[in-house]
Amino acid sequence: MALAVASVAISDKLDPNTHFVFQHRVFQLPDARFELSGRDRSPVMRVELGDIDAVIPIDDVASEFGIMPDSPDGKLLVTVSNSLKYVKDIRPGDSIPSELLDGTASWRVEDHHRELAKNRLMVQVATWLTGDESVVLDMTELRRMATDADMQHKVRDGITKIADGLGLGADRRDEVLDMIDRFARELCYIEALRDRYNSARGIMTKLNRARKLYKDDKHFYEEVNRAAILIRPAMQGFDSLFEQVDAQTAEIMVVLKSYDAMVKYVREIRDELHQRLLIWDQAIKMWNIPVEKRNDRIRDAVRDTYRFVASNFPQTHDWL
Repeated sequence: MALAVASVAISDKLDPNTHFVFQHRVFQLPDARFELSGRDRSPVMRVELGDIDAVIPIDDVASEFGIMPDSPDGKLLVTVSNSLKYVKDIRPGDSIPSELLDGTASWRVEDHHRELAKNRLMVQVATWLTGDESVVLDMTELRRMATDADMQHKVRDGITKIADGLGLGADRRDEVLDMIDRFARELCYIEALRDRYNSARGIMTKLNRARKLYKDDKHFYEEVNRAAILIRPAMQGFDSLFEQVDAQTAEIMVVLKSYDAMVKYVREIRDELHQRLLIWDQAIKMWNIPVEKRNDRIRDAVRDTYRFVASNFPQTHDWL
């Protein structure tokens, strides 16, 4: 009873418009949480009942516990299902993901991702001025170009001409700079996701190294080979999404003239990539190991990878 009273006291301080503030006592059970489960990644509720970790499909929670669909708890269960696209799990009292509230991302990026996105757009401004606009994604090259005096001069001239081209007037350069800065804050999430994807794709490289290490161990070599064969189609589809968003944001004037539509587009791609990559965090962590010499951690990672792919991607064509 003390636990239930404490849960209610905490939830009373939370805003039900921004947090998962449930009323029914079932949501106050120990370790109550929501997550995706099974091969079909369907939302479920987990609770501890003594020594049992009970799993209830979220569609059955309302009927099992007499929660009406149009009640506050019933509506929150729908929000939970939508929210699990953006977070790995949800517990009563957690914040509703900001993707559902205002469209912004609920997860953080590193400073270098912001720097990369901002420098990329500034280089686009400079190259647009000279008539050969290009997208540069290499961090080292972008830093070099961003500190180049001639490039900085082109950026200043480019901003002035863009302000004119947008019908703002050359004296309203700050508004253009502000738009570019705000768009960079959207684009930096794509760069963060690109890093995560590269880490996931790096698993293939490590599996190839493992094949070379164990080429004289016929039995384990076949295990590595099976994992590599399974993981390849599961990775398909990511490259085309990154290429698509890079192409759509490759012309700075198009971005700024259709600013709101471009922000909406980038957020849609961001959310799709994020949802797909959430599941790969587990595999990336498995392979945070050295593969220069044979060791038991490689054997464990290969076998865990096989189980991971077989469990999560039974029909890999769904990822195309």
